[in-house]
Amino acid sequence: MPFTWPLRNKRSMRILVTGGAGFIGSHVVDAYLADGHEVAVLDNLEDGSRENLNSRAHFFDADIRDARLVTAAFGHFRPDVVSHHAAHIHVVRSFEDPAHDAEVNIVGSLNVWKAACDHGARRFIFASSGGAIYGPPKALPVSEAQTPAPLSPYGLSKWTFERFLMLPTNGPGPVPVILRYANVYGPRQGSRGEAGVISIFARRLLEGRPCMIYGDGTMTRDYVFVADVVAANQVALFGGDRGVFNIGTGEQTSTGHLFHLLCDLTGRAGTQPEYTPERGGEVRRICLDAAKARRELDWAPKHTLTDGLVRVVSSLGGPSPA
Repeated sequence: MPFTWPLRNKRSMRILVTGGAGFIGSHVVDAYLADGHEVAVLDNLEDGSRENLNSRAHFFDADIRDARLVTAAFGHFRPDVVSHHAAHIHVVRSFEDPAHDAEVNIVGSLNVWKAACDHGARRFIFASSGGAIYGPPKALPVSEAQTPAPLSPYGLSKWTFERFLMLPTNGPGPVPVILRYANVYGPRQGSRGEAGVISIFARRLLEGRPCMIYGDGTMTRDYVFVADVVAANQVALFGGDRGVFNIGTGEQTSTGHLFHLLCDLTGRAGTQPEYTPERGGEVRRICLDAAKARRELDWAPKHTLTDGLVRVVSSLGGPSPA
């Protein structure tokens, strides 16, 4: 069963989750509902799926770029807390159309932030990106003390909205909490985002199809299981005021090693990948130092990579956990 963090306050809240039909957001919705909160989802279903929608949650079919619809949803639901997960998450496409990336991740996010301010929300949890914001690491694992230097329009858009959240306000407003995710993976994940490589590899291996690795397989990432990310969102309801927190494992895993782990778990040991040139706008090595989250949020990841991969493979119809 997914790990559930013990809550420090059982008081029911009204929580609006943007992107709540998506991979990470839908898991956050499920956990908040299980904890006894009243939850609404705001999603345009472009990247999300109706299959991910929890039937116990209110649903607003809206694009965050449409300020009128966002305002109407907030006026109807009046959330205490906003968990902002809606985003344009395609790093490669952010180079092809940076204006679209900015429209969603900056302008759209500002629509959500303004609506939260105008309608009395008390807390605003922002799902940011530790993998894309920092740029080339000065030391590994990367801590929040490193000044971001993103290499992609996607990373820049996330960093820009973070800075908006930290600007002083003219009056009372929601307390921001920024969670910088490492590469999140788990059940319900599609092929989007860097950690989508796990679902891509697992599906292709189970179907007996070839897998492609960009570069020589030595590029590393910090893969954090979605249940651990959900736990961070649970504790962020009650702590971390105006804080920025890395949410990762602090461990590097190369693409090549990840591929061979999945070969073993899918019964395809000995399978060889195909290689293609590296893509631009990506750092070669990254992992996140989550010491601050341990210290101030009392949060730490509970799932090993192997444990998480077993759950992913099982969710796709492969061998189940022992």
